[in-house]
Parts: sequence; C-alpha cells; structure tokens
Amino acid sequence: MNKYSALSAVAIGMLSVCGLALQSPPPRPTQQKAPAKAAAPIQTFVGVISDGQCAIKGSHSEIRKKASVNSDANCVKGCSRKFGYVLYVPTTKKIYKLSDQERPAELAAKRVKIKGALDKSTNTIYVSSIEQAN
Repeated sequence: MNKYSALSAVAIGMLSVCGLALQSPPPRPTQQKAPAKAAAPIQTFVGVISDGQCAIKGSHSEIRKKASVNSDANCVKGCSRKFGYVLYVPTTKKIYKLSDQERPAELAAKRVKIKGALDKSTNTIYVSSIEQAN
C-alpha cells in the first residue's frame, strides 16, 4: 500500500466517524394527550371564531390595516396559519383554544355555538360540534 492509499483510508475513516457523530439520535416517542378528560362535562360556548393574535387585541383593525386585508374573515384565516383558531367571547374577553383547527375555517369571524369539553389546565375546548349562532 502506498503513502496516498494509506492517507485516503485514514481520511475516509475519520469522515465516517464524524458523519456518525453528526447524526441525530432517533426521535423519542411522544405521549399525546387524550382528546378530553372523561370527567369533563360537555358544555356550550358562544363566541366568535378568531385567531390567537387578533383575539388578544380584541379586534382585527390593527392587523387588517398593517396587512391590507379586506375583511375580518380573511384576517382570521390568514393569522390562524401562525396563531391557530380560537373562540373569542367578547362579553367576557375570554379566549379558548380549539382542538379542531379545520372546521373553524368555514366560520371565520362569525358568531358560533360550540359544544365540547373544556380542559381548564390548557384552556382548550375539545370540540364535538360547531355551528353558526343566531
């Protein structure tokens, strides 16, 4: 074996060791929380489908101006991509996270009635039904 072959073998060996060291460990299984606690009763909540950002402000006006959005519904749909859909109750100014992040899209910025179990520790409603309120 000549000098260059030996150096190549050493270099390949070192790269292999470095490559193994850079590999990330296998992902750990995560425990997912059960959809709702068995003891949590089904309740009815009435409010407006909003997004996590505008609900905190209590209004869409600031974001609509900043982003040149033409309606509250479009503001909710756009902001929900990053902040998620929530139920905002204007009378109490309470904000509830929603377990269902698909059905609220069709009711964005509308007054709704949601039936579900409330997990008080995370302030999340585990949605069983959503319908537009009168």
